[in-house]
Amino acid sequence: MPDELWMLCPYCKQTFTITEDEQYNNETFECPHCHLSNAGCSEVDELGVLIGISILDFELQEISRKS
Repeated sequence: MPDELWMLCPYCKQTFTITEDEQYNNETFECPHCHLSNAGCSEVDELGVLIGISILDFELQEISRKS
């Protein structure tokens, strides 16, 4: 069975699990609590929980990189 990772939703701040396969094969993850999707993760906290990034924040980062 694939290892599970914890992800923090950037919208509702609840955590949920994803598999390593999902992490490497998907760009977005839907939170099972608020049902909003995020654009992957931006960092990992000290406990190893992936910190999700909102789609809006991801798009703003992409625009600023192109500028």
